[in-house]
Amino acid sequence: MNQRTKWYSALLVLLLVVILGSGCAKGGLTGRENTGDPSAGIPVKTAKVQLVGLGETTISGRLEALISANIVPKMPGKVARVRVDMGSVVKAGQVLITLDNQDLRDRVSQAEAGVAMAEAGVAAAEAGLVTSQAAYKVAEANYERGKRLLDQGAIPAALFEGEYDLKYKQAKEQAGRVAPAQLELVRAQLDQARANLQLARSAYDDSFIKAPFNGVVTARHVNPGEMASNVAPVLSLANLDKVLVKAMVSENIINELKQGQQVQVRVAAVNEKPFAGVITNISPAMDPIARAFPIKVEIDNPDHQLKAGIFAEVVLNKNRGKALMVPREAVVKDFEKDLVWVVTDGIATRREVKVGAGEGKKVIILEGVKEGEQVITADQAGLKDNATVQVVN
Repeated sequence: MNQRTKWYSALLVLLLVVILGSGCAKGGLTGRENTGDPSAGIPVKTAKVQLVGLGETTISGRLEALISANIVPKMPGKVARVRVDMGSVVKAGQVLITLDNQDLRDRVSQAEAGVAMAEAGVAAAEAGLVTSQAAYKVAEANYERGKRLLDQGAIPAALFEGEYDLKYKQAKEQAGRVAPAQLELVRAQLDQARANLQLARSAYDDSFIKAPFNGVVTARHVNPGEMASNVAPVLSLANLDKVLVKAMVSENIINELKQGQQVQVRVAAVNEKPFAGVITNISPAMDPIARAFPIKVEIDNPDHQLKAGIFAEVVLNKNRGKALMVPREAVVKDFEKDLVWVVTDGIATRREVKVGAGEGKKVIILEGVKEGEQVITADQAGLKDNATVQVVN
C-alpha cells in the first residue's frame, strides 16, 4: 500500500468515528430537551403573598447641635492669648481669643486726638462766626449813620466810602460768606475725624474674637504665638441646649408626617428610654440623589446628655395594622411600572402592582395581588405572559 492510499484510509476512519459519535450523542440525550413534553415548563422559584403585621417605622441619623459655628476672625493677626479650650462653656459676647493689637490701640489714640483737635476747630469757627456777626451789626449801624451824615453834607463822599461803606461791605462779607464757609469746613473735618475714630475702634474691637452665642467650645485650632487667618476657623462652638436629627423619609410615608408632630427618638448610646422629639422641618421636594425627603427632628437637651455625632433612631409611627408583603426581588420594573409575575396552575402571568414602603427584605404591595398567591422571585427576565412554568422551590 502506497503512502497516498494510507492517508485516504486514515481519513475515512476518522469520518466514520465522527459520524458514529454524533449519532450516539443524539441517541443518548436525556432531560427536557428530548422529551418533547411542554408540560414540564420553565423552572422558577416562588414565594407566597403574605398578610403580615407591620412593625414601627424608624429612620436613622446622627445628632447635630441646633446652633453651631466655626469662629473665623474678621482680620488676620498674631494670637496673643487664648482664653478658652475645648469643652469650655461660654456666654454670648465673651472674649475667646485676643490678637496682638498694640498698633490698633495706638491708632485709636491718634484718632481720638484728631477728634479733639477738630472739635476745637469747630468751637473756634463758631466763635468766629458769632464775632463776625456782631462786627457786621456794628458796621451796619455805622454805615447808616455815615449815610445820614453824607446826606446832610457833614462828611465828604470820599470819607463815607472809605470809612463807612468799605467797612460795612467787609463785615457783611465776613458774616455772610467767609465765617459760615470756615465753620462748614471745620465741621466736615470733625465728621471725618469721628469716622476715622469709629474705624480705628472697630478694628481694635475686631482683635477681640468673641462668642456669637451661648455654647460649648467643641474644637480649638490655634495657640498663642501662631498666626490667625481671616479665612480659617480658630474655634468651633456649639449650643447643645437643643439637638436635632437630620434624616430621610421615603415617599410612601412622607404625607403621613406633619410639622410639629411629636415623635420618639432612641439614642442607645445614652439611654434606653427614648427621648421626646418634634418634627420641625419637612422638605417639600425629594432629594434627587437619596430619592427621599429630608426632615429635621428637634430634641430638648437641657442636661447636654446628647452629644453631636451620636447615632439616633426616630420612631415615626406604631401599630400600623397589617399589609400584603412580598420579597423585594419579586417586584420588577417595566419603565415606570412595578410588576410581579403570578403563578396560577403552572401558568405565569405578569401583573401591575402598587408598591408601598419597604420592610427589611420585603416590600408592601398596596394593590394588585391577593393573600396566598404565588409570585416568582427569580429569573423573571426571560418570561413571557402565560408561559408554562415549573415551581422548583
